[in-house]
Amino acid sequence: MICRNHLEISEGVRRCSRCEATFCRDCLVDIDGSPYCAICKTEQLLDMRSGVSPPIDLASIRRRFVAICLDILIIGIPVGAVYSIIAGAARTFGRDMAFGPDSPLSWITTILLVIYQARMLQAGGQTLGKKALNVKVVRLDGSDISKGQAWVREVSRPLLGLLCLINYVPAFTTKDRRCIHDMLARTVVVNWNPDSLRIRSFATTDRPSPSSPPSHPLG
Repeated sequence: MICRNHLEISEGVRRCSRCEATFCRDCLVDIDGSPYCAICKTEQLLDMRSGVSPPIDLASIRRRFVAICLDILIIGIPVGAVYSIIAGAARTFGRDMAFGPDSPLSWITTILLVIYQARMLQAGGQTLGKKALNVKVVRLDGSDISKGQAWVREVSRPLLGLLCLINYVPAFTTKDRRCIHDMLARTVVVNWNPDSLRIRSFATTDRPSPSSPPSHPLG
């Protein structure tokens, strides 16, 4: 692919989310995590100002998987280290502490992971892993989830874990990529751009006049 405006540039070229033409990074601006060209940027901001909701940008399975792996490491590494120290101390007194899926280590990690994720999602829809991957858990209409939704989603996850991979099958087979715990909580995972609030603020305060060119041209 080559940039529509710069024919000599082929590296880092992406499609505009609205017109689907190809542009380089200098010709695109991200709004809510999606790239828009100069013309479509103005139209998108006008739509946002008028209350027209764009389609939800669903997060990919890969990004969701990496995010949960990061969250497991964030909780699992310190818990595992402390448990290993305690187990080592117990061993000096002739007592062995179990390791494995049915061990206290596994249950403690699971409980702390549920609390950590539910509290983080309750606060802003993102755990540390999701922030690193720029994904967020939202309601089906794209708005922020409630406290109840956060806890239903995370408490149901380990319970559904007893069904092994069945919980995650719908994410691969449905259009909205929701796992069973998402269906129970009525949530969906989307791509989330940290700069979106800045873009939204611009959309609500600096709406360009339809009869004049945008006051903030793309650089």
